[in-house]
Amino acid sequence: MTEPPLTRDMHVHSTFSDGASTIGENVAEAERIGLTELTCVEHVREDTRWIPAYVAAIRDSRKRTPIVLRCAVEVKILDIYGCLDFPAELDGIDAVYAASHQAPSPDGPMNPRSTRERIEAGELDSQMVLRWIVSGTVAAVSRHEHLVIAHLFSVLPMLGLEEGEISLDLVESLAVAAAESDARIVVDEHWGCPAVRTLRPFVRHGVPLLLGSGSHDSETVGRYDYCAGVLRELQPLSLAAA
Repeated sequence: MTEPPLTRDMHVHSTFSDGASTIGENVAEAERIGLTELTCVEHVREDTRWIPAYVAAIRDSRKRTPIVLRCAVEVKILDIYGCLDFPAELDGIDAVYAASHQAPSPDGPMNPRSTRERIEAGELDSQMVLRWIVSGTVAAVSRHEHLVIAHLFSVLPMLGLEEGEISLDLVESLAVAAAESDARIVVDEHWGCPAVRTLRPFVRHGVPLLLGSGSHDSETVGRYDYCAGVLRELQPLSLAAA
C-alpha cells in the first residue's frame, strides 16, 4: 500500500449540501494549513437538480487555487442489490462516494432507529442486518466501477451494533469486490471508521485508502487524529506489502 499523505483531504462538505462553510471557505482553510489536494463531496439524491451549479462552482474555484480540487457526490446505498440514490446526470463529477446512511435490506433502506428497536425486540437478527450492510456495499462496488466507499460501517452505532461483530469473511468479500471493481475506501475522521481490523484486508488486496475529514465546517478541514492513528497501525502491513 502506498501510504496516503496527511496533506490531502478527500471528503469535505460545503453549503451546497449540509456543510456550514462555502467551497471558497473550505479551499481558503486548506491553503492556510498547507493541503495539496481537496475533494468536495456533496450529498445528492435522485431528484437533486443543482449539480451543474455545483460543478461550475468547483471549476471556478480551481482557477484561483494551487490546490488540486476535485468534485464528487455522496449517495446512499439503498438495498442489498447495490442500487444507489443518485441523479441520472453526473456530468463534471470526478467521483461517486457510496455510503450506508441507513441499513440496506432486500426491500430497501431501513430506518436505523426502528431497525435497532426491532433488533432489540428480537424481530430482526443482528447478524442478518450486518450481512445486508456488507452485501449492499459489495453489490454497489460490483455494479458501479470506480466507486469510493465512504465512512464504511458508520451506521452501526445507530443500530446498536459494533464493527467487531462483523465476520472477517464478510469483510474479506468486500475487500475482494472493491479490488476487482477498482474501488477506493475512505478512512473517515468525522465518523472514526473503518477500524484497522476492517481495513487490513483492503490493504492486502491493494485497495487504495483515502483520508477524509468528513468536514462540515472549514475549521475541521484537513485535521487528522483518528486517521493518523490508523495509518500508524497499518504501517507494518504497508511495509510488508511494499
